[in-house]
Amino acid sequence: MIDRLHHVGIVVHSADDALGFYRDIMGLEVAVDEVVEEQGVRGVLLPLGENEIELLEPVREGTGVARYLETRGQTLHHFCFSTDDIRTELARVRDLGVELIDQEPRYGLAGEIAFLHPRSMHGVLVELAQPRPDAHHSDAKGMDHVAVRVSDYDAAAERWNEVIGLEESNRIESESAQMVIGQFPVSRTIVELVTPSTPDAPLAQMIEEQREGAFPMVAIEVADLDTEIARYRAAGLDVPDGEAGVLPGTRRSTISAEQAFGIGIQLLEYV
Repeated sequence: MIDRLHHVGIVVHSADDALGFYRDIMGLEVAVDEVVEEQGVRGVLLPLGENEIELLEPVREGTGVARYLETRGQTLHHFCFSTDDIRTELARVRDLGVELIDQEPRYGLAGEIAFLHPRSMHGVLVELAQPRPDAHHSDAKGMDHVAVRVSDYDAAAERWNEVIGLEESNRIESESAQMVIGQFPVSRTIVELVTPSTPDAPLAQMIEEQREGAFPMVAIEVADLDTEIARYRAAGLDVPDGEAGVLPGTRRSTISAEQAFGIGIQLLEYV
């Protein structure tokens, strides 16, 4: 059974530099910091409520993560979902015709892991992980949502349902942004499937240029947006004033991907 979004993985040039933001400014604690020699990567896991952020720093050239960093720069790498039985899940998704990168589980920072090819997940590299018994666990809310841009909403919704078990709980049509947002909860986090509502919408142009895939961002709910903006500004970050969010009844501001080492951190206040 897949029960939650375990983490989002970010490829960075230097985990130490990135910790200057995620640990020292955001205030997240390091749960795991380990070099996985077989994969040529240093990984750092930082819990955020029920979820985690994973920093991935290549420690040698020629690996998949090193090539990813070389071609795309610091950015989102993958979504990871946790399961209590990774072998059963791999067999199940294989029977669905999902293309697997890993035919069998292997050791990873999050436990026993395996990757699904992004060709089978509308451009998103998806990792499944069976965490170790002593791994971090929390029932607290962490990430409010992550988002995936898709061209064929119905096909994407069907695929994410059959592979991850996500079901649509809400659908929002934003005329101002010219997009339709489908919300698919997994535990306390929402995976948003976002599709353009018109052929000439800015998102349609983005998909044409960049194809389908995950937006390099995570949204985090905050109790007082203005207080959080002031806190990050005091730490030397350039954070814009709050504005009305795309989601009804929200205000938002964003720490840019340049400042957050590869992903935008959206600060989201429900009002």
